[in-house]
Amino acid sequence: PARKEEVGHAKEEGVRFLYLHAPTRILGDEKGRVAKVELISCVLGEPDASGRRSPVEIPGSEAMYDFDTVIVAIGNASNPLIEKTTKGLDVNRRGNIIVNEDTCATSMKGVYAGGDIVLGAATVILAMGQGRKAAKAMNEYLATLGEDG
Repeated sequence: PARKEEVGHAKEEGVRFLYLHAPTRILGDEKGRVAKVELISCVLGEPDASGRRSPVEIPGSEAMYDFDTVIVAIGNASNPLIEKTTKGLDVNRRGNIIVNEDTCATSMKGVYAGGDIVLGAATVILAMGQGRKAAKAMNEYLATLGEDG
């Protein structure tokens, strides 16, 4: 769920919301980048025992949409194995990875993190912001390595 202000900001950025749709396929271009997503339309089914109505796919309603980015926002908690299996990676008491706020760099050289694994349950907007910071920092870091890495 997004806050009202986040939906407003997304609309200002040109995001188009399609309600009661589910992805069925993601198609890439010749370079392996996302190009299209097939979505199927849904309707709300009958309420279950708790009163919740779940989406039900409408057969034959599949349609292709042009996309250049797909964000999988599943809101997972941090994996407790990360701390145990990754020596040198600093985590907080909740198991979230500790990063530099400006670059999203972790305590391990050349390793960056963002989103729920850093913030805990947060919004896609915050995760995207961290992704942009991390991408910029990664690019700068990789430029220092030269061709020999």
